[in-house]
Amino acid sequence: MHRPIRSLVRIQLKMQYANVFKKPSVVIGLVFGIIGLLFIGMIFGGYMLQIIDMMYSLLEPSGNTEAILGSLFLMNFFLIFILSFMLIMNTFYFTEDISSFLHLPVHSYQLLIAKSMNPLIYVYLLTAAMYFPVSIYYGILSGAGFMYYVFVLFLFFLMPTIPYALAAAVVMFTMQFVNRGKNKDRSKVIGGIIGFILLILLNVVLRLQQDPEQIAQVIADNAEKGGLLQMATLYYPPAALMSHILTTAGAWQSLLYFIIVMLLAFAAGLVFFAAAQKFYLKGALGLNTGSGKVFSGKGLSRKPKTIVSAYRTKEIQTIFRTPTFFLQCVAGAFVMPALLVVIFLMGDFASATTMMEGISGSMLFVVILFANVFSVGLNPISIISFSKDGQSWEAHLFLPLTLQQIVLAKLQAAFLINLLPLTVIFMVAVPVIQMNVWEALIWVVIALLVNAAVTVVGMVSDLLYPKLGWTEETELFQNRLATLISIVITAGAFVFLFALLLILKMSMLVSFIVTVLYISVVIVFLLYLVSRLLKIADRATLSR
Repeated sequence: MHRPIRSLVRIQLKMQYANVFKKPSVVIGLVFGIIGLLFIGMIFGGYMLQIIDMMYSLLEPSGNTEAILGSLFLMNFFLIFILSFMLIMNTFYFTEDISSFLHLPVHSYQLLIAKSMNPLIYVYLLTAAMYFPVSIYYGILSGAGFMYYVFVLFLFFLMPTIPYALAAAVVMFTMQFVNRGKNKDRSKVIGGIIGFILLILLNVVLRLQQDPEQIAQVIADNAEKGGLLQMATLYYPPAALMSHILTTAGAWQSLLYFIIVMLLAFAAGLVFFAAAQKFYLKGALGLNTGSGKVFSGKGLSRKPKTIVSAYRTKEIQTIFRTPTFFLQCVAGAFVMPALLVVIFLMGDFASATTMMEGISGSMLFVVILFANVFSVGLNPISIISFSKDGQSWEAHLFLPLTLQQIVLAKLQAAFLINLLPLTVIFMVAVPVIQMNVWEALIWVVIALLVNAAVTVVGMVSDLLYPKLGWTEETELFQNRLATLISIVITAGAFVFLFALLLILKMSMLVSFIVTVLYISVVIVFLLYLVSRLLKIADRATLSR
């Protein structure tokens, strides 16, 4: 029974990671990613440890310090549960290898154990980032002994199993009803939008309370001995058991609690196996079915379009009709301005307006420029211009289009889609900054120029390093050298412009003229670079 599982696990891991570290883009991206995570970890980790220190000082007299661990286990459960929903949907149902694996002589639970390896890597990484700093710091504050850290390590391997197994069971039960051809893409889009909403809500909750002393005081004021742990773990009792494992004085008592948690994890595993055997095939077998539509001939009498216009329309339809592209390039583009409002304004337009009253001239212009670069710079739409065609790119070899026409249509499509986040943030900025007509006109012109520059940068990056051999759309947004090049060029070009404007401190009109000239030169240079690339490349080159 274990041999098929080992073989499937080996196949899954080879498919995901066999050639990953052979690519320089992955190594470079990993280095920059680790540096970025360390920077974020120092900021967020210092803030969290400050809260824990204050909470421990306030809760120690009443004997409620174990509520810190209970809250940690409870928070980990909810975060892993939500993350597992998205990972399981993509891995169990929306990958291209599903049809191949369904015909292998293995049980469903054996296949899903193997397919769980990749999601569990992300789950355990998130758990480690959250769990180890807090638990270790708590052990230092409480003067815990050696066995405390032994149980900390053992609990690390058990913690994610319960929320992951429960999330998998819920997904498999639900997908047997909704995953039927025509609902596949709809389910994927709805799931992604729900994930974006949860992300925004999480930021809102974190922003509502920013004072560590206030957070700690509120918790301490409502606690009695042992009462806070019970309140914190009311909706997830295993969190209380895990807390008792680490805080109980007797080793035998801790071992007893640990055995109970192991039994609960085993029970969650049984639920996972039962759901896999009972529900998985019913949902997965509907992946390749669809609902055909009867061709009515409606629209055939429309006015003929030019070749570039028709291809541009096809590009936009591909983005909107492919769930992964829609979520990453359209829905995600709306999330970034929303997060900007949540993080910096929190919807308090009055306070934001008061803050902006003292900003004028070159500083106000820098704010306008930054808002536009932020809105459009993180949208990967132009970076996947060629790569999103995948293996179907070879069909371009037989189309009556020149490579210049293809590039022009793709540039126009990416430019138009990038206008969506720019429009959203412009509508938010008008009441916040209280812009007059002149400032609004400047905003629009700068937005169009920034959009053009960033779009061409992404196009050049994808033209230099296309990724056509993908098996899943999500691969286009992970570990790509083209993405790194685009970010570096965009950041470098605009950071230089920001520094120039801040140092010279010119009037808004002069800043506007300098910026228009600067971005225009950048765009002309990039278009010249594209024209040179097109002279030495052809459609067949990208297929190799």
